[in-house]
Amino acid sequence: MRPLRIGVISFVNTLPLVRGLEAGKGEGYELIYGPPSGLADKLRHGELDTALIPSVEFFRGVGDGIVPGLCIASRGPVESIRLIARKPLGEIRRVLVDKASRSSVAMLRLLLRRTHDIEPDFHIYEVRQETPLAGPDGEEADAALVIGDAAMSLEPGPLALDLDLGDWWQKSFHRPFVYAFWAWRERRGESIGEPLIELLQASHERGLAEMALIIEEAAVAHSWSEDRVRRYLDERIHFELDAEALDGLRLFHRLCVEDHLAPQRLSVDSALDELHPESRAQAAPAR
Repeated sequence: MRPLRIGVISFVNTLPLVRGLEAGKGEGYELIYGPPSGLADKLRHGELDTALIPSVEFFRGVGDGIVPGLCIASRGPVESIRLIARKPLGEIRRVLVDKASRSSVAMLRLLLRRTHDIEPDFHIYEVRQETPLAGPDGEEADAALVIGDAAMSLEPGPLALDLDLGDWWQKSFHRPFVYAFWAWRERRGESIGEPLIELLQASHERGLAEMALIIEEAAVAHSWSEDRVRRYLDERIHFELDAEALDGLRLFHRLCVEDHLAPQRLSVDSALDELHPESRAQAAPAR
């Protein structure tokens, strides 16, 4: 079997998942780094065999299978997905959204539409920590969606709003939110699922075993306190794609289909059923 091409995100919240992969480079696989959106595009076009992709991209047809048991999720405040705004929600007309994100963009659209019945214009941009509300045209937008390490480090000053989307989602829908998971593409004439699952699960096991070192290294790299990194990785981010997380994922999928953010694909339901058949309880209606 030729080496696996594995797409990896370099955010702090992925470190426990990729620890073993980074320690064993060259042993039957190569790592390709990129933002979540970029990795999803590479997987779609066959440039990768597997990648950590935004969950909404799987709904849209990226990937043939999901690695069981592993994800990046939150069950309340997440800290690394923020909507900042200089106006109250009801007055927002233009939102800048981080070009690295896709699940968070869909998440924000659903929250705005379902909880406040508003649909502002969304404009893709690249985060500039010094001026996060300034778009590519130089004009200041009403709001901006910032994700990942940039959101953790952002100190935009006085604002009308600074919302944690993980907290907003949990309070609105009473479900976890699954931002990303490992998805893979089948190779023609070659089954990669089983060895890939073993490799990625072993990588996470090493991450758990070396969590103290991961926390120390991330704190130094980002000039954060170790307590903050520990709280983030131990309390804010959840890595287990269990029945509760899958219930949240099913709800997200249903809402995306209903609001035309993803097509109805029976293969998505089948893939989720294969991960955890006992988690098929009907999600509560969204309010």
